[in-house]
Amino acid sequence: MMNKKAFEMSIGMIVIIILSVLIFSMSLYFVFKWFGSAEDLKAEIDKQTQEQIVAALQSGNQLVAIPIAIQEAKRGTSANFGVGIRNIGVEKDFSLALSFSGAYLPDGKLIDCDPEYMERNWLGSFSVSKLGKLKKNEQKVFPFMVKADLNVASGKPAPKGDYVFNVCVYDSQITSNNCNIGQFQVSSDAFYTSKIYQVTVKVV
Repeated sequence: MMNKKAFEMSIGMIVIIILSVLIFSMSLYFVFKWFGSAEDLKAEIDKQTQEQIVAALQSGNQLVAIPIAIQEAKRGTSANFGVGIRNIGVEKDFSLALSFSGAYLPDGKLIDCDPEYMERNWLGSFSVSKLGKLKKNEQKVFPFMVKADLNVASGKPAPKGDYVFNVCVYDSQITSNNCNIGQFQVSSDAFYTSKIYQVTVKVV
């Protein structure tokens, strides 16, 4: 009698194990299928953005182009941008720096943010980036990202609004981030094209 019960329990355990393996396998299948589709969509979007940036460089005869300078993002997600750079001089090392400029509520009122927190948590490693060498007459597109963090300061939630960031391109290797109006007023020649560009993350 005990052997029969033990046999029945063994069959039951085997059935449960088989069903568990099947469910797990199906779950993996759908996860990989979904992520594969997501990657295809991302690649298609990235390609379209790249083509727009290259077109902006060529049509306007620009040295730096950020044609898509406003992106929407929900708190906790990221906004992806791209900058196109064309080098008309001798081969040089290029660098990119981002800094927080200001934030505004939908009615235009200023959002009180901690600049250090913004640069640490919204910009992170994209605060300063070495882009590498560009040969004479070479042009490239470089992506960068701004994370719409949950907060604008420690323990202070980020409200909906427009968050503006400076984008500085240098035709040299930089060791510190001087992407700000103060540095521009001191020496605009420090920046490639002698300009500071801006992008906006519209938190919705």
